[in-house]
Amino acid sequence: MTKQGPAQIYKAAQRGYFENSEQRWCATLNFENYQQASRKPVGQLIVCNDETLAAQTKMARHGNQKTALIIPLVGTLTLEVNNFTSLVAPNEAAWVPLSGEISITNPYETELINFLYLVFEENNLTDTNIININLSKRNALIPVSLPGNPTAKMGIFDGRSELEYFVKSENNVVFLYVISGAFEINGRLLEERDALALYEIAEAELESLSENALLLLLDMPF
Repeated sequence: MTKQGPAQIYKAAQRGYFENSEQRWCATLNFENYQQASRKPVGQLIVCNDETLAAQTKMARHGNQKTALIIPLVGTLTLEVNNFTSLVAPNEAAWVPLSGEISITNPYETELINFLYLVFEENNLTDTNIININLSKRNALIPVSLPGNPTAKMGIFDGRSELEYFVKSENNVVFLYVISGAFEINGRLLEERDALALYEIAEAELESLSENALLLLLDMPF
């Protein structure tokens, strides 16, 4: 039986929320004016946002010695960092050094875009890196990491498929974010856009409860 260490569930319905005519964000952890005692950083992870941008709009963010991970979910976005500009598609992720301003633009004429915006309390990067996420292999966790950064993995799962994940160190925290579908993880039910932090464990047992369920996993020092 898997050891049950301390854990915290972050329900999607209890996230911080902001919306105007151009953008919407839902914050799993504390962000800007959303501040709750139960939503403090998890290990190195300090921001975990589900963000939507309206057509032909741009948002800007500022950072200081941090690292961002941007994962498009619906639609392609335009990323600008200093003198670097690139399109980032849903089968890709961008690791970005936050040492100044970055901007994200929705290039579409009429369609919304949706993406995950995560920030880590460190800056091991000097350049922006766009990496491919190959989810053609199902029921497995595919690396989305760069050397020296927190371990990040994504996977798409068939219904009732199971996987055992072995944590890099029992001193690490494992943070799991359900992008779509539903999972049971170490006996806890997670639905779409829910998250779970697991502490002091050696392994995590995952079971997909729906077809084409999509999961993001972070394994990082606590």
